[in-house]
Order: sequence, then C-alpha cells, then structure tokens
Amino acid sequence: MPARQLLILRHAKSSWDDPKLADFDRPLAPRGQKTAPLIGRELSRRGWLPDLALVSPALRARDTWRLVAQELPKHVSADFAEELYEAEAGAILADVRQVKATNLLVIGHNPGLQQFVLRLAGAG
Repeated sequence: MPARQLLILRHAKSSWDDPKLADFDRPLAPRGQKTAPLIGRELSRRGWLPDLALVSPALRARDTWRLVAQELPKHVSADFAEELYEAEAGAILADVRQVKATNLLVIGHNPGLQQFVLRLAGAG
C-alpha cells in the first residue's frame, strides 16, 4: 500500500463585517482572499498536490478551496462534506479514513481541525 499524504488547511481569514450573516454564510475577508491563492502556489511549489479535497460546505471554506485550486497545476475534485462544518476530531478522522485518495487535502474549521491534528500527534 503506497504511503498516503494528508494536508490539513484551516479556511483563510473570514470576515465578521456583517453581524446579521449566519456563521455558515460568512465570506472571506480581503486578507483571506489575498492569502488563499498563496497557499495554492506554495502547495504547487512543494509538489504537495492533492488527488481530492475534502471541504467544509461553509462559504469561507468553499471560497478558500476555489482560490487554492486556481493555483494548482491540475484539476482536483472536491467533496463538500457537511460533516466537516463544526466537526470534532473524531468525525474528521472518520471522514479521512473513508476516503480512498492517496493525497488528501482537508479544508475545515477550528477548533475541530486543531483537535484532529493534536489527536494524530498523540497529544489529544
């Protein structure tokens, strides 16, 4: 079985400008719009190219993925997984285990992603 690569990315900086918006519908802030493409370019530069992106369906995560994907040298399919929104570490782990991709990118939210990373590192 080939080694698998797991890339974990918290969505880019989101906007809090409109207090009437539901959390799910918050867009990226200008800073997030600027930095998300930089992540895509850095992934490309390092050769860390996913086969699949597992993305929270929240607007800020979808927009992060769109801007990252535009900078990748190949088309990468995305699965917008409802369970990644407000997910805890165990739910993220369950999703990752079900995916057959060799190189997987997960785009989600804290605190779930942070808890997931700590769990993988044996600290959580």
